[in-house]
Amino acid sequence: MTDEPPPISLSQARSGITQTPDHRDRQKDRTIKEGEAEQVELEGRRKYFSLRSQWSGAIIRWISVLIAGNILFVTFAGLGWFDFKPYKWLITSVTVESFLQIVGLGYIAVKFLFSDKGV
Repeated sequence: MTDEPPPISLSQARSGITQTPDHRDRQKDRTIKEGEAEQVELEGRRKYFSLRSQWSGAIIRWISVLIAGNILFVTFAGLGWFDFKPYKWLITSVTVESFLQIVGLGYIAVKFLFSDKGV
């Protein structure tokens, strides 16, 4: 002999439901929804910090390329490999332009990548 109850039909099961969801069920649903919302928030923050790390690395690499390019440019001009006598303004303008790019990228990095506003 088995101790299992006899199977019931779907209509019998539905007729056996006599209670509507109570306060505890609603509270459980609310807790589950809050937990899901928190999980979405945490995943969003994780992706945000990952993206911020990628951008800061790209900015550091770009600034390094600018500085290395300026060093080579000024070194070649100083050694006389580049002749800019007819264009005396060129070295100054390239150096100033690169300096302003570095300052601008630094401003972007500090203002938008490393500020805690909106996080």
